[in-house]
Amino acid sequence: MELVLPQFGLFFWSAIIFLIFLWLLSKYAWKPLLSALDARERRIAEALSAAEQARAEMEALRIQQEKLQMEAAREREELLAKAQKVRDEIIESARQEAQKQAATILQMAHQQIQQQRDRLMMEMRQYAVNLSLQIARHILEEHFRDEEKARAYAEKLATEIRLN
Repeated sequence: MELVLPQFGLFFWSAIIFLIFLWLLSKYAWKPLLSALDARERRIAEALSAAEQARAEMEALRIQQEKLQMEAAREREELLAKAQKVRDEIIESARQEAQKQAATILQMAHQQIQQQRDRLMMEMRQYAVNLSLQIARHILEEHFRDEEKARAYAEKLATEIRLN
């Protein structure tokens, strides 16, 4: 039981040793430990501050990136709109040019058709005149084989022409 119940001397010397140990710890150990803890606390606070600053910078970069993406999308839309407008203008210009060329070709075709029709009409008239003359000559040759009849008919025609 002596071991379980301490004596006064043991208690006294244990208290003295504990107080000396506390004094030594406070003089030599706690100041460096507390300064190390303060330094660590400052480093952690600085790290947290740096992390917060980095987070704020990342947020600013994200916002800037979103703005750049929106700007790029807007510029892309503008370029597409301009390209479509230019395409529409080119198509309209080509359509108008094609219409002009078609009208010119159509006009030239009408002129060629008119010229060919006039030429064919002239050829037909000449052919009809030649054919009529040949028929008349054959009829007259057949009808006036006799020279006396031919002279009498010619005189009759001459007097009719003078009267007209």
